[in-house]
Amino acid sequence: VRALVITQMQWSRVELEMPSPSGHNPDPLSIATPGLDVGAEQMHREFLADLPHLDEVRSEHARVVSDVSEPIETAKSLAREIQPLDEMLAELGGSLSADKISIPLPSALPQDLVIERLSSDQGEIVRLIAPERFGGILRQFALPEDKAIARAVWSEGELSLEII
Repeated sequence: VRALVITQMQWSRVELEMPSPSGHNPDPLSIATPGLDVGAEQMHREFLADLPHLDEVRSEHARVVSDVSEPIETAKSLAREIQPLDEMLAELGGSLSADKISIPLPSALPQDLVIERLSSDQGEIVRLIAPERFGGILRQFALPEDKAIARAVWSEGELSLEII
């Protein structure tokens, strides 16, 4: 077990590509008309997006929420266990090749998958958030030394993280 020293205190999001069955990449998925299965956070986001006259209030609100939540989220994320890559792959049935990590991840909500990265002195830490209607997966794992995510693709129930 290696000790991790964090050099960058903020997670950065990795864009997730979702090719369509026809082979081309459509625009990122979004909910066109909210239904009963939409969560409170999404409804709140859409409500605020529809109020152009509140731009100043919205930007101040975002600043206050960020100022308050960022230190809390950083502390919580660092307190969660960071799994070794091989342990996470064994648990989820994934595999590692020289240039790719494959994780079987059938999801009813693929558009809500989140992949984030955080730099440490020993390499890159990856956080995978795969929400489902009644729970989901939250895993943090370390990439092999000197490796970084180049691209993330979700297709037909499998998440592929291309690494360089």
